[in-house]
Amino acid sequence: MKLSFLRYILPIFFFAMTFSAHAITPSSELSALLNATRSMQADFTQTIYDNRGKAVQQSYGHMAIQHPGQFRWQVIKPIPQLIIANGPRLWIYDPDLEQVTIRSLHQTAGDTPGLLLSHDNVKLEEDYTIKLSPKLSNGLRWFILVPKTSDNTIAKVEMGFVNNQISQMQLQDRLGHTTLIRFKNVKINTSLPTSLFVLKAPANADVIDETRHR
Repeated sequence: MKLSFLRYILPIFFFAMTFSAHAITPSSELSALLNATRSMQADFTQTIYDNRGKAVQQSYGHMAIQHPGQFRWQVIKPIPQLIIANGPRLWIYDPDLEQVTIRSLHQTAGDTPGLLLSHDNVKLEEDYTIKLSPKLSNGLRWFILVPKTSDNTIAKVEMGFVNNQISQMQLQDRLGHTTLIRFKNVKINTSLPTSLFVLKAPANADVIDETRHR
């Protein structure tokens, strides 16, 4: 289930948002919160539940984003994996396979809800109906995002904030599987080295460049 991140989680960290100067709506409020985050790094716990609510996979790691368009998602255990995006390309390094896969960002996001955090050129409300949950849950303020088209694999995205800072994300696909991501040790708007968003293929790794066939 390693690829579940690419299909369901990764795009949430790349969808673009444009802040509206008009009346405050859930969409403009969410855009303002996310646009205020120019960089972020955190530890994460990611748990996948089946359609009966049973946890079937859990992973731990570290992530970082920086505007515009830079992203790092590193799974430390149980199976190490490193995913880096910097511009139009995505690098996936699987140490256990000794393999690096290069994909275009659009290629990866083709069957996913879109890109949320690190780009600045797409309007959130064009692709999602956005609502604000009327009640706090676990002390978090939740935004609910539902794709406007039925061809997305994701049925619903929920983003939970505390003190204007994202704390949790929850995604539900159309088969009823749910992925819950919890962030901790969050650092916002700190200076991040450019080396975080560069992947040098290990000498012993096979490199598969899927962008050459498109």
